[in-house]
Amino acid sequence: MKKYLITGLIILLPVALTAMIILFLFDIFTAPFVPIVQTILSYVPFALPAGMSLFLSRILALILLCLLILALGAIARHFFFVNLMRFTNKILSHIPFVKTVYKVSRDVISALFSPDGKQGFKEAVMIPFPDKPNYCIGLSSGDAAEECQKKVGQPLVSVFMPTAPHPISGFLFLVNKKNVHPANMTKEDAVKFLVSCGVIVPEPEIKK
Repeated sequence: MKKYLITGLIILLPVALTAMIILFLFDIFTAPFVPIVQTILSYVPFALPAGMSLFLSRILALILLCLLILALGAIARHFFFVNLMRFTNKILSHIPFVKTVYKVSRDVISALFSPDGKQGFKEAVMIPFPDKPNYCIGLSSGDAAEECQKKVGQPLVSVFMPTAPHPISGFLFLVNKKNVHPANMTKEDAVKFLVSCGVIVPEPEIKK
């Protein structure tokens, strides 16, 4: 019985919590528009039950809210957002110390999550850390600087290892090429695995 009860709770609780959160947000976002919609529905030539009137008011309010959000998003994206980002970049790029942190953070985020496929990282890899037989997952950005390779006389690969659960910070390792092992997972799955502290285990990538 105990096992069945726990299994039932595991199945039911996520569904119940999701429904509660959705209904809570639905009430919050539609409440300001309900009086307006109810006023409009009052002009309907036939009477609506009180419960039905409130339900329709909330549905129509949600539709109006979605249309408003879409309109604001379109306006902001094409006019306001671009200028705001340019202004923010200009300000942050002239503040001592802050400009260095901001530029590095921006470049790392762009490399990790760029939607156009132009990420700076080439693949997910595994490297010894802190030493064999222990390994960690990192993101390879290609061969290390030629000067670094000349200093040690070995082919080196630059590997960025994001810290968990905050993937923006991390460590940059220059690893001997023979110790870099490609991982059969996408870069996105590698980041999920790191951010979740190993809880989200990625499926092996099927290569076409």
